Amino acid sequence: MNDRKKRMQAGLTLLELLLAMTIAAILATALAYAFQAATHLQQAHTTRLAEQDATDRTEREITRILRGARITSTATDTSTFFQGISAGGQSDLGCDRLTLTTTAPGVPAATQDSADDFETQQAARGPVGGVTEISLSTTAVGDAGSHTGLFERIQHPSDGDPTQGGFESTMDADISQIGFQFWTGTQWISSWDTVATGDRRLPAAVQISYRLRSAPDNSVHVFVVAIPTSNVTASNPDSAQGLS
Repeated sequence: MNDRKKRMQAGLTLLELLLAMTIAAILATALAYAFQAATHLQQAHTTRLAEQDATDRTEREITRILRGARITSTATDTSTFFQGISAGGQSDLGCDRLTLTTTAPGVPAATQDSADDFETQQAARGPVGGVTEISLSTTAVGDAGSHTGLFERIQHPSDGDPTQGGFESTMDADISQIGFQFWTGTQWISSWDTVATGDRRLPAAVQISYRLRSAPDNSVHVFVVAIPTSNVTASNPDSAQGLS
């Protein structure tokens, strides 16, 4: 009787051991999957944060450029302009090229701190201050090679020709499409051209819409920038732009 009881106890102990090992294996597998999922989630989160940081930087830079928009009221002045036109075709987002003169680049700190006279600084650093011609589009002015994205062309100082000149680089390689619309004081329009119309006014605001290559849903991102130097208001709207 005692031998049988001992055998039963030994059998139960072995069964309990097998059960414990099975549970341990299941827990180990579950923990491995949980760790893998957490690692994947962390990597995806880090990637999304990096993409969001890049997008935020692009929006901040475009905002800075637009807030510095400058044109003179002189009808014969060709050195300052604001031109929103379509280079690759009109889309539901608006025109796809914006070229303007802006004071956004500002005066470098090295120039402000330097004791050199104007001529010396011009010789050492090139033109300092004043307005800069900047063009934004997903269609490059020059040969883009294999590069894609939002291109930025910078020419300092402006040469009065909004179609060419300066240095071109990729501002944001993730932007696949961009569009600009302009507030007249009463409505949004898809073009604004102080060169063609001779209307020497800036829009009250610019709406920028864009799509990202990395966005799986092809969603449209939108932000609006008010132009501080514009005199266009609801009570003083612009009626010369967007007629063509």
